[in-house]
Amino acid sequence: MGYSMDMSKEQKKKPLLPEGWRPFKIVGCEESMSKAGNEMFIFTFMDIETKQEAEIYAVSVPKKRWFLKAILAACGVDAAEDGVYNWDIPDVMEKAVSGYVEHEDKEWVNRNNETVVSKKSKITNVEEIDPQELAKVIEKSGSF
Repeated sequence: MGYSMDMSKEQKKKPLLPEGWRPFKIVGCEESMSKAGNEMFIFTFMDIETKQEAEIYAVSVPKKRWFLKAILAACGVDAAEDGVYNWDIPDVMEKAVSGYVEHEDKEWVNRNNETVVSKKSKITNVEEIDPQELAKVIEKSGSF
């Protein structure tokens, strides 16, 4: 008997990203639906220095789009005079942004049915990256 298992989404525990403002490149963006039924976009940010990736969930429902708006602004996507953003996924792909990383507690239950608290990196804010800072990061890391 053989087994056929899709393990494409399996990965080792990710190390924590350093806290504070970090340089990121957007390497992925896809439309999705949250567990609560809200339309959203899942962005994949890659830390330019460490090459670690982090997923960002940006809800796209009215009155809840503040994080999506911040990401679009950081990518240079501007709203029209009426406040409407006309954009598409290629407008944000491969863009450099600055993201603020915080460490937060994540509670989970292990195999022994014990509650464990560990730290998790979370990007809580996104802004346009300073071009001079980006140039320094690229020079230091050797790539973008």
